[in-house]
Amino acid sequence: MSTLLLEYWTENQDLCIYAEAGDFEKEVTIQGQAPAVIAQFNTIYAILENKEEEKEQKLQEAILLLSDRLLAPFTKQLNECSAVRFVIYDDLVRCAFDLLLFEGRFLFLQRSVCYQVAEGQGEDDARLTVESALLIADLTADPEEACKEVSRRIPESFYARMQDANMGMIKEAADQVDALIVSAHGELDEDNGGGVYLNDKLIGSQLIGKLEAWIVYFDACQQGANWDYLQAFQEESDIQFFLAPIISNDAGDSSTKTMIWFFAAVLEHGNPIRALFETRKRLFEFYTVKEKLSLITSLNKAFAFRIYEFVDGEEE
Repeated sequence: MSTLLLEYWTENQDLCIYAEAGDFEKEVTIQGQAPAVIAQFNTIYAILENKEEEKEQKLQEAILLLSDRLLAPFTKQLNECSAVRFVIYDDLVRCAFDLLLFEGRFLFLQRSVCYQVAEGQGEDDARLTVESALLIADLTADPEEACKEVSRRIPESFYARMQDANMGMIKEAADQVDALIVSAHGELDEDNGGGVYLNDKLIGSQLIGKLEAWIVYFDACQQGANWDYLQAFQEESDIQFFLAPIISNDAGDSSTKTMIWFFAAVLEHGNPIRALFETRKRLFEFYTVKEKLSLITSLNKAFAFRIYEFVDGEEE
């Protein structure tokens, strides 16, 4: 499997890009444009977060502009790759790089995509065997009981409703299960901090750092952009993959489909990156073709979840 790695970071007012694919390496500096690029991404984020259907043209204009600046220089490499990895840092964590256009279509519908928060070698062709799981569900966030359905498919799983759950369950399961799945309410502040609530108590970064599951899956609004969690996963925990939505997601509906379809795919072939790629394509087709929803609502439902892999960081 060929992979294009794209690392984005800011230096003062400049946006810097490092690209690598096989023997190809290139570094690009877009001078003085970091604030403008981030502002355009913030526009995209707000439109999707708030499902502002009347702003579809504004969304498309922002995506087109950013695609030309940030992806077009690597068209040849994109044509030759089957996967893309984005390395990002705290000030770019809400930026939807995989929503940009490649040859006129959203990248997330054409290539498997994974994010990292540190430099290092990822595992594109991972093959995980998920045989055990802890699943906790707040039924106000999971009214269609997706967690219970997934628990039936994983051989050694323990399912608990929120009122019967506590932090001790997560601590006890931290190094005992292949997957930790929590459907609950989350919050994200302006500094990309916050967290997931378990019976009105916040799951803190200290507990996050003790987790060792192969996959942590938080069905909780905006937690895919929670930099406190991402840092704890990268620096302290032993987990490999984390999935969560970067924007607010449905209670039920698309969130139910995302969880069930994603874990069905993981249990079938073992590759979480491929599983999310397949799931998001399936969701987008369902909401645009079958349900005939608007582009913005369809993206809100199909694009929301992001997958991260936590890698051994490269030494300076």
